[in-house]
Amino acid sequence: MANRGETKSQKSLSAPKARYFMRKENVFTVQSRPGPHTKETSVPLAFALKHLLEAAGNMKEAKKIVSEGKVKVNGAIRKDHRFPIGLFDVVAMDDAKKKYRAVFDKKGRIIMKEIEAKSKDFKISKVVNKRKVKSGKTWITTNDGFTIQIDKEKVNVDDSIRVSLPEVKIEEIYPMEKGYTVFLTGGTHVGETNTVDSVDRGSLQKKKFVSLGNKETGFQTVTRNVMVVGKGKPEVEVLQAE
Repeated sequence: MANRGETKSQKSLSAPKARYFMRKENVFTVQSRPGPHTKETSVPLAFALKHLLEAAGNMKEAKKIVSEGKVKVNGAIRKDHRFPIGLFDVVAMDDAKKKYRAVFDKKGRIIMKEIEAKSKDFKISKVVNKRKVKSGKTWITTNDGFTIQIDKEKVNVDDSIRVSLPEVKIEEIYPMEKGYTVFLTGGTHVGETNTVDSVDRGSLQKKKFVSLGNKETGFQTVTRNVMVVGKGKPEVEVLQAE
């Protein structure tokens, strides 16, 4: 008989590579719930509290902290311990007066970078879809599940936007153009930052790719592996593993 509903168990050894923990300590680990990030690019909230932030001694404590509404993700209280935490999400614990941003290390694993607790919440999101509906309004969808209506803003697929939290309003647009800084989210250079040299728009038969760096040390990669994070200095905190 076929399985009905989602599988709620997750063995540690087969957990997605985005999780940074000792896989042989326990047979099972917490399973992610479907949400704004895929299982391969995120970690459950309770997992982040226990393994990445060490805010809980065990999973029972982590679940209790979450269920009591003591944790905010992107400015909103989350009481689901399986809620997925992904790239550039902001996790805040008001009781401890601590705030963190999720980033990738050089192995593509989620790690938490502490940021100023009193800073205004925002995050960088990548535009993955743009469409016009029957009413004539234009909407964009981001890699982390935001759907935003735009007016006269000039933004295209593969560009990035800085959004305020929790309002989710566009504060700034970072186009995929020469001179802008990108963060590598996939490939052999994951976790690194670089500068766009040129962009090949591709075609129906050819994937869109971007050239990074200079002629001596530069390389090319498909645009799905990069996210624009500013011009010059990245607008978000990034951290590379030693």
